[in-house]
Parts: sequence; structure tokens; C-alpha cells
Amino acid sequence: MSVRNDKSLFKKEIIDDGDKNVVFSFELLDINKYFNMDCTCHNWSSDLMCVLKSLSGITRKQFKSDTHLRNGTYRIHYHKNAVPPIPFPVKINLSEVEQIRFDASKGGIHGFMIENVFYIVWLDPLHNMYPSERHGGLKEIKPPDTCCGWHDEELRRLTEENKEYCEMLG
Repeated sequence: MSVRNDKSLFKKEIIDDGDKNVVFSFELLDINKYFNMDCTCHNWSSDLMCVLKSLSGITRKQFKSDTHLRNGTYRIHYHKNAVPPIPFPVKINLSEVEQIRFDASKGGIHGFMIENVFYIVWLDPLHNMYPSERHGGLKEIKPPDTCCGWHDEELRRLTEENKEYCEMLG
């Protein structure tokens, strides 16, 4: 399989590849302070791969028309009233950008489809495309000090808690 690295792909004539399976591209992935995986639990990346694997087994036609996928399982939908915290990094109308949601609490991914290729642009575990108080509002994602930063923070918390218990016992 060859990797398409043609920057003119947005100028190509769109061919109806409705019978080809959906494939995902990270070629246009934009990592920034609102859209990345640095804040996620250890299951988020695994969940992402499961969603992509599942959707790779369907055709573009199914992706675009299956109401169970669009309204249920992955709630695939176009953005109508979204006001992203930063400009979308690809010159495309935001109304052509779609979200694939994992579930109500895990956020999702944002991108767009050309032919049967879904270009993933933003990873959104914190619901920053549609920040709401229910999910804690708009949040900047700060990378941990180390690749296991969440372990380090938990270790600090438990060490401090242990110290307090030792002091109470005298």
C-alpha cells in the first residue's frame, strides 16, 4: 500500500468511492493546547484504535448514511454551531468537518472525508469543540512532566497522604 503524500489532494476531482471501505489518515493531525491526547486516561488511545478499526470495516456509503452510526453508536455528525477555541488548521468550511464521538463522556475526533479517506485533524477527549459546564468547560491540555505524569501525580498524592497518617500516629 502506498502512502499518498500529494499536497494537491484537496484540488483533485472527487470520485464517488462509496463502495470502498473507510480509511483514516493522520496526515493533517494538529496537536495543540486544546486538542491532543496528553490528558487522557490510559484507555483513551485504546478506545480510539477500537473505534477506527470498527469504522474501517464499513464503506464510505455506510459511513455517510447509516443512521445507527450517525445517531447512535458513534454519533457521527457535521458541525453546525461549533465555535472552536482556535481556528481550524485546514482551509475547509467548518460545516464540512465531522465529529466521531466515542461516547458521551470520552469526547471524540474531528476531521473530514475526501473520497473514502477520513482525515483526522483534532483529537478531542475534553469536548473542547463544544465546551460545556457538564464537561468542565473549555480546558487547555497541559502535558505531564513525564510520559507517566499521571502516575507521578498519584504517587505524590499518596506519599503526602502517608506522611499525614504517620504524623497522626506519632
